[in-house]
Amino acid sequence: MGLHCLYAYKEKEKFLVLTMERKVSSKKYALALILTIVVFSVGIFVGMFFEDLRLSYSEKMILEEKANLQSLQLQQRYIDSGLADCETLNKILESNTFQLTKKMGRVIDYNKNAVFNQEELRLQLQDYFLTEIQFMLLSQEIDKKCSQDSLKIIYFYNEDEFDTQGQILDYIKKIFEDRILVFSFDSNFKDEPLIDILLTSHKIEQFPSVVIENSVFQGHTTTEELMKDICGKLDGLEKESPEECSTILNTQQTFFKLQ
Repeated sequence: MGLHCLYAYKEKEKFLVLTMERKVSSKKYALALILTIVVFSVGIFVGMFFEDLRLSYSEKMILEEKANLQSLQLQQRYIDSGLADCETLNKILESNTFQLTKKMGRVIDYNKNAVFNQEELRLQLQDYFLTEIQFMLLSQEIDKKCSQDSLKIIYFYNEDEFDTQGQILDYIKKIFEDRILVFSFDSNFKDEPLIDILLTSHKIEQFPSVVIENSVFQGHTTTEELMKDICGKLDGLEKESPEECSTILNTQQTFFKLQ
């Protein structure tokens, strides 16, 4: 009888220990779940906070560029009256176009990484492309009233991660500085019909493509090919060219190639 009671006692003790262990394990799981939810919620909150900051920043940037555009448009109207001179206007146009391109690159990156504000950032990107088109049209209007001061280059890309055409144009821009204006458009951005109109008007069928005034280069184009065309056109405009043009126009030798 005594052995039976001792066995029953031990079994009861085992049961109580197991019950307590289960309760402790349940509490651990519950605590882990709560911590996971908290960390996940904090992550979402932080992500939303930074996306809102980016959205606010990109809104400010586009407002600045629109103000610059409106200022240029008004100055362009005053050329005939002598209240604005062509040289100053072209310098402002080049500076504003260059800054717009840099800022648009940031908005494109924001749009790619957006999770919570995709629609707002997409609309802002469309706004940027429209502003860039307005700058391009304004540059053409200025050329009609002033002697042509720079070459206009349009770059159509398709977000190919292996494409180096953009890097080539960055390199060329550093060489020619304010002698060229570069306007870049995403051929896959279907929300803005004007981009399709530009593609159709230049009969673009391959990407990347580069349009230098009336010359169209479809598919990947080397630095040498683009430089030859740019240098030849600048020579025709009787504009001062960088030293690199002398090498290309006189010897037709490759001095730099990025493929």
